Amino acid sequence: MGLKSWHIEEPKLIFGASQTHVDQRSGLLLFGPYQPGEGQSAPKSIRVGIVGTGATIDMARAWLGKCRAGVSGDEGQLALRPPFSGFENVFQCDLTLSKQWEETIPQRDVDSVVSISGFGERVRSAVKLFSNRLHNLSEREPRPQVVVCALPKEVVDSCGSKRGGKGRVHLSPEERELKRQIDYNKLVGQQTLAPLDEMELGLTDFASEVSDFRRILKAEAMEMGMPTQIAWPETFTGEKVPKRTVQDEATRAWNFSVALYYKGGGFPWRLADSKQGTCYVGISFYRERAKQGERMRTSLAQVFTHTGEGLVLRGGRFEWDEKRGKSPHLTEDGAFNLLRNAVELYMRQMNQLPSRLVVHKSSRYWPDELAGFRKAASDVKGFDFLAFGERGIRFLRKGSYPPLRGTTIELAKGNYSIYTRGYVPYYETYPGQRIPMPIEVLEHIGDSDADTLCREVLALTKMNWNNSDLSIREPITLQFAREVGLILAHLREGVDPRPQYLYYM
Repeated sequence: MGLKSWHIEEPKLIFGASQTHVDQRSGLLLFGPYQPGEGQSAPKSIRVGIVGTGATIDMARAWLGKCRAGVSGDEGQLALRPPFSGFENVFQCDLTLSKQWEETIPQRDVDSVVSISGFGERVRSAVKLFSNRLHNLSEREPRPQVVVCALPKEVVDSCGSKRGGKGRVHLSPEERELKRQIDYNKLVGQQTLAPLDEMELGLTDFASEVSDFRRILKAEAMEMGMPTQIAWPETFTGEKVPKRTVQDEATRAWNFSVALYYKGGGFPWRLADSKQGTCYVGISFYRERAKQGERMRTSLAQVFTHTGEGLVLRGGRFEWDEKRGKSPHLTEDGAFNLLRNAVELYMRQMNQLPSRLVVHKSSRYWPDELAGFRKAASDVKGFDFLAFGERGIRFLRKGSYPPLRGTTIELAKGNYSIYTRGYVPYYETYPGQRIPMPIEVLEHIGDSDADTLCREVLALTKMNWNNSDLSIREPITLQFAREVGLILAHLREGVDPRPQYLYYM
């Protein structure tokens, strides 16, 4: 079996003074952040608010002080773990702190909330502790531009706050038994007779959107127009937590600061080789909350400009019967409306029609969907529709390291396997802990050649402004689709979601 393969060089990013580099941290250290063009300006100061208990506010303030002053790196691996030389030095921007942008949650209120026996009620009550204080800050003049929500350990432990999609929930013996019953009933498809009401028990979907502190808080903060940065105690202290890796101090400072700069109005970097006028759209779906019905789905478009700026668009609701397949698909009209609205959102942001439309979707295109998408793209000069999926196909490289990041294999026409994680020559190592799995483009319908498509996919893995890592596994068009959808699922009925990506990160 003969397979065509090639290696894509590490995509470059643009930083200050239009200088380029392959690595985010090195680029920022050498050249500073990207400077927008005429009509836009990079922030020179960011007003930072803090919400937490007296103890966590003290920790957050001390941590922000460290980020302002700088943190030493790893002398043995300076390329991979460079020092963070201070927020103002890196971003040419100061962090402004003030008591008027702090809101303290009394410890007795925290103790009262974590003692609530019902899990769902406990989560919702904990969110209210923070959202009420965010509302207070939203009415200050001037208001903070971004707010650090410094979670106390009691809230983290009792409310199942998540990182990376994995829950951390401490349940009572009674709650564990009730959850076991509910999980078993769902497994065998059994309807309970009575009186096992999950909502009353506060046990609905322990590890899903209904019970997630972070997503509910993000949704409520979005309604106020308040960008937030949610931080756990170990973010500030570096204290080791069982079963979780805590990053070194310099890495934490880099990641925390890059996210803070973006949420405060700056653009740390942008793509170097993306052609102006290209509009990238990620299409995904999410399940409405239980009250909307088990079969209800909502379509979602994540729109990205050639600079990498992200916009979120909620599409229409539709009913999907899983007997037709686990992955939902749109009707022709639904596909047309969603992509047409995405193009109009791009036009409002960029003041021009895109010259090329690139659509990424996490399942194959059905004929009706394809017809609707083609119709919506009829006024655009060029288009490319890509479907992604996973079939578990891996490739090996001789020696001790995995394939190079950027290794691409053509499995069939329009079907490509891309190593977005792997050995990085700039670091002279593989900066990962597990054997990397390539992502797969299952099909391609459109105009561009294979190298252009795969090069763009690799570049879009570098556009996560929520941290300073070299890359994420999937292109940004798809990586956070589920998380964005689950935040939107918590918006109150009748509230329009804000399009700016910073409210979802």
